[in-house]
Amino acid sequence: MIENIKAWPQKLKDGLDIAHNFHFEHSGALPTNINKIAFFGMGGSGIAGRMVKAFLEKESKIPFFIIDSPEVPAHIDGSTLAIVVSYSGNTWETVKAFNKLIDRHIPTVVISHNGEILRISEEKNILHMIVPESNTPRGALGYFLGMILGLLELMNLDSGKKILDDLIKHLDMYLPKLEDEGYYKEFIDLAKDKSFFHIWGVSGDSAEFAYRAQTQFNENSKTRAVFSSFPELNHNLLVGFTKLEDECKPFVIFFATSFVSPKVEVSIESLSEILKEQGASLYNPPILGDNWVEQLLHIVLWSDFASYYLGVARGQEVEPVFLIDRLKEKFAQKMGK
Repeated sequence: MIENIKAWPQKLKDGLDIAHNFHFEHSGALPTNINKIAFFGMGGSGIAGRMVKAFLEKESKIPFFIIDSPEVPAHIDGSTLAIVVSYSGNTWETVKAFNKLIDRHIPTVVISHNGEILRISEEKNILHMIVPESNTPRGALGYFLGMILGLLELMNLDSGKKILDDLIKHLDMYLPKLEDEGYYKEFIDLAKDKSFFHIWGVSGDSAEFAYRAQTQFNENSKTRAVFSSFPELNHNLLVGFTKLEDECKPFVIFFATSFVSPKVEVSIESLSEILKEQGASLYNPPILGDNWVEQLLHIVLWSDFASYYLGVARGQEVEPVFLIDRLKEKFAQKMGK
């Protein structure tokens, strides 16, 4: 598992190479009159679309949509590029949405390693890219980002290559630091005995990347972690911290880059003071990088490594997700499969 996390730079490069080869072979079949992009996917396969949207939407004139359900909204039409991502190819929600996209003749590109979605793509002659094998779906994120950002650049839909260059540059500079288990000692000492985590990010800044962190702490560390976004949480969730019992005081991990506006920064400081006054534990991970994109990647890498080392420190089996496997089995039984 740890070697899989360390392979981030190569996965980004391999994903970009796959996108180049795909575009070289299929550029004539790709749609041209695209005015919106929709990402379809669940779990670890769906996070890449969320990140790409966050990276690009501040400057892009093309709107991005995240569809994390089996339904296809009415506004997804023939001028939409649908990018369907499923590592296993068998996620039922994504398969159902994919079949609806086919029925409605929506321009679609599939990214998968195997499974039903790939079979349907080949049978229906739907454009698809095959993601390389990874030890877990969550471990394929680097491939997904390289493939999606590369494809959007090659289709002249957005500047994905510049983002990839920034990501790879950051990894070359900071990966040796991030790989070092000692880098996380302070965090693990604080977090090891905590049973419930709140993972918070800032809307328009770090939110999608904090959400990825929440999934990693769930899956790698086997902690009960939930995600919420600032400043929305100021208007409701904060009230739930009014009276905290000693045995269930929350542990909050708060991600915000140095590029938030001054007013947001003051609001974050005010919230942090209130949390401490109420007795909550608050941890702000180090977020390094020369620009906004690099700092967002640092959140991802810090979370990947921190959740892995925390899982090891807690004596957990980091890679398996037994409860998800049980859920899939129970669902299949109830569906008569």
